[in-house]
Amino acid sequence: MADDIETLIYSLSDKQRAAFAGLICERLLPQYEAFAKTTGWGSPAVYERGVELLYNSSLGEFYRAEAATLLEKLELVTPGLQEFPSPATVYAVDACIALHEALQFLTDKQESHISHCATAAADSVEQFVQEYRQLEPSRRDLEIVVAADPFMRAELARQHRLLAALLSQHDFDAVFIHQLRQLNGSGSIIDLARIPG
Repeated sequence: MADDIETLIYSLSDKQRAAFAGLICERLLPQYEAFAKTTGWGSPAVYERGVELLYNSSLGEFYRAEAATLLEKLELVTPGLQEFPSPATVYAVDACIALHEALQFLTDKQESHISHCATAAADSVEQFVQEYRQLEPSRRDLEIVVAADPFMRAELARQHRLLAALLSQHDFDAVFIHQLRQLNGSGSIIDLARIPG
């Protein structure tokens, strides 16, 4: 993940961090939904509740107890890579890692969790770029090629845009969260149609 994104995350307040994590996870939800649809396993409802909890926490008190309970539920519905050979599994796991880190943040307020949450999204895009472009992991210019890919550029630009918007406004209300969610866009950050069924 770009160092400047990490620096910006550390400049946020706890409530801003909760909102940012919600925005990151909301765009990863389609990856988890695609996996659940493909395999008939998992619980998008648990994931959706986690996103909702992050937004609610950004507007008021942190719901530590509910976050801890959701972490346990998330663990039960996070797929194992060995159990599910579907190509969609790795992307569902990335989504679960991001939400896990975000919920951990609600329980202990360690800002590193938010950095890890954002990194999980970037890692997911990196995996996708390597797969759809059929890049050999041993390529010497792999990092440069991935960084220049439109999907990776779009994801890092999205994270920058959200961080800039969050840093510009310190008073949170439901209207501002709605505006952030519109700025965030919708759908998956990767092209799910390119992932084999």
